[in-house]
Amino acid sequence: MNIIKDILIAIVKSILVFIGEISTIIKNILIVIGVIATYYMVSLQIDYGITSKVISEIISPRLHSNAMEKVYMPMANKLLDTGDIAMASIVRTKVAKDLSNEDIEEAMESIAIERSIRSVGMLGLSEMVELQTGKKQRYLKIYQYCSPTIAMEMVDYSDAFSAYLPCRIAVIEDLQGQRWLYALDLNFMIYGGKPLPPELHKKAIKVKKTMDAIQQGGAAGDF
Repeated sequence: MNIIKDILIAIVKSILVFIGEISTIIKNILIVIGVIATYYMVSLQIDYGITSKVISEIISPRLHSNAMEKVYMPMANKLLDTGDIAMASIVRTKVAKDLSNEDIEEAMESIAIERSIRSVGMLGLSEMVELQTGKKQRYLKIYQYCSPTIAMEMVDYSDAFSAYLPCRIAVIEDLQGQRWLYALDLNFMIYGGKPLPPELHKKAIKVKKTMDAIQQGGAAGDF
């Protein structure tokens, strides 16, 4: 019995020594992580003055509660995946292959009328360049839509929103011949900053839903 007891004691001691060693390793790793994090936080504060602002935002939030989920994390993921800041700020939809360009346009214009948003312009860029150069171009046409009263309310809230006007959808043929519909991600406007006033938020959501419907319907040829 004494032999078994001694063996058990030895095993327990070995386990405790192992746990102690693991704890030391974990502690050292955490210290290294802390040092690195502190270095970058100090560097970001010195170079850009951002660390104190992030800490202030954590303590007393001003941004929309969905800002990280709907804007900044998706944008960061796309940016790191593609290295393309433009791609990180847009939404795109693949066009069904059996649709003609006329089908896409007819579907989008029909949905715009149904949803009571104005079609305020079309810009056939590829056609313009073909006329100027005499060389065939891959297809690119931009469609512009606007709800004037909501647009003015957005600008009354912030002049900077004028840069979003009018809402645009680009129909573009990629280098492999696949057509896509591209539009700015309106989540940036709705969720990217401090919360919009409730009534303005509802109207902004309405515009987003309308533009989403036009984009999805155009890509599928749905009227």
